[in-house]
Amino acid sequence: MLTYHTAIVGAGASGLFCAGSFQASKIVLDHNPRPGVKLAVSGGGKCNFTNRSLCAANYVSTRKHFCKNALAAFKPTDFIHLLQENHLSYEERTHGQLFANNAQEIVQFLVKRAKAAHTDFSFNTQVLSMEKTNAGFILQTSGGPLQAHQVVLATGGLSYPALGASSFGIQIARQFDLSIVAQRPALCGLTFPKELRDVCKELAGNSTQATVQVGKHSFTEQLLFTHEGISGPAVLSASLFWKEGETVRLNLLPGLDMPSWINEHKTLNKNISSQLPLPGHMARIWLGNLDIPLANASKRQLQDIIKKVPGLYIIGELLDVTGELGGFNLHWAWASGYCAGQNLAKKF
Repeated sequence: MLTYHTAIVGAGASGLFCAGSFQASKIVLDHNPRPGVKLAVSGGGKCNFTNRSLCAANYVSTRKHFCKNALAAFKPTDFIHLLQENHLSYEERTHGQLFANNAQEIVQFLVKRAKAAHTDFSFNTQVLSMEKTNAGFILQTSGGPLQAHQVVLATGGLSYPALGASSFGIQIARQFDLSIVAQRPALCGLTFPKELRDVCKELAGNSTQATVQVGKHSFTEQLLFTHEGISGPAVLSASLFWKEGETVRLNLLPGLDMPSWINEHKTLNKNISSQLPLPGHMARIWLGNLDIPLANASKRQLQDIIKKVPGLYIIGELLDVTGELGGFNLHWAWASGYCAGQNLAKKF
């Protein structure tokens, strides 16, 4: 039976980074045919690998301070230096977001780094079960059994089944009686109730700058209408904080004082949709029967417009850490993988 210092289950971002973060005989196992499958397609193939403005406040966890030590141990500048040392180019976009020019180059770099740290890889390999022994662990895999003194679970969550996401890590956590936080969708689009979907279907594919508010958390970025609700960066960020039954507030005209706007335009003999700072067709569909000449609008109709145009009121992802949209989750993969690697380096 092959024996390793460490077996890492999962060849995603955190597993690959952990493998390259310490020198020891190790093996990375993954049921996918190649490494970094999700990483390679993230960010439209240009993975948003970190964020310059990163801090613990960008993460959600039931243990408020849990992520702080890892984030302090491995900072955005640390990953940037790795890229620079290996002549990998990147670009900075809005809000401190850093993107690779090609995500596949990041994957190749992580694999090369891991191999230089004495890592074997086994792809198309399913880990079937894991047993704790006095010498460490025995893993039963589709390629046969192996032994490791330590095991790192880097299987990810449930968010992308099409790219191989599974509940294996959660099952192992249950097997060893580790505490598990209830899983729920996050960084995802929101689905409207049936009565609001017709207008979404008409607007599907259209986007606009909007503010999405969930409780005390507010995000002003692009909002995208889908056939069943809303998506886009503003919504994905807000979904991290949304809890079932909580109100989500949308403002399609952020920064606009609607009562003042109405007062300034109320004498114009033009339909409201032609005057609002929104794409015309979007304004027409959203207003519906309220798309009338402002000069002809009654006081009641003006009040209805003020209520309905700025906002809509509706009722609405292995570690218990989830970052906001903008490179924070990939950085958590690097930071948590790095810290595990530093600790594993001491296990001789």
